[in-house]
Amino acid sequence: MNPPPPLPPPRGEPLPLERGATRVLIALNLAFFAYEQWLYRVDPGRKRWFELNHALSLEGLLRGAWWQCLSFQFLHGGWIHLAMNLLLLHSLGPVMETTLGRWRFVLLYLVSGTLGGILHVAGAWMMPDSFGGPVVGASAGLCGLLAALGALHSEERLRVLLFFVIPMEIRAKFVLLGGIVLSALGVVFVVGPIAHLAHLGGFIGGLALALALQRNLQRSTR
Repeated sequence: MNPPPPLPPPRGEPLPLERGATRVLIALNLAFFAYEQWLYRVDPGRKRWFELNHALSLEGLLRGAWWQCLSFQFLHGGWIHLAMNLLLLHSLGPVMETTLGRWRFVLLYLVSGTLGGILHVAGAWMMPDSFGGPVVGASAGLCGLLAALGALHSEERLRVLLFFVIPMEIRAKFVLLGGIVLSALGVVFVVGPIAHLAHLGGFIGGLALALALQRNLQRSTR
């Protein structure tokens, strides 16, 4: 996915995208993954302990491991999981960082991820057979970024690969709608080992937070 750049300034000169916070988030994800791989080589038992204490789970929160709401967002289940999330972060991050500003962007990303994780844990409490496993990954935060993109750049056309094969252009608001629908269907039918409930929570949280930030920005410019 290649989100379009923001509108150019009045002089017609292209506005450079902000990437500082996006690069830090990418580096943190890589660092956590590298640390996990190092632990696996030197002490597999310690790696299991690390994942048990930093992946998000209902059991972890019940015993007071509140930091899991943040730490799970920097853990991944393998190279493919990591690569897909980082590619999306590299694509979405600069656009939303430029749109919102560095700290609002980081806030939206982490809060969306946290809300997605909490919704997953709530599902684990209500339906442990369907959502009881621990969750890891940046996907909930990325869904929050995608929700913000769909809300704040709703009419912009995005280049996507349908079924990862067919190139096409689609407006950002329809990408957001499609993501919400697919996540909701995944929750209802529990499709595959994917945290659909966390994704849905990320979409909802990101959409609500992006609209709130937009209102605050509009008030501050009046």
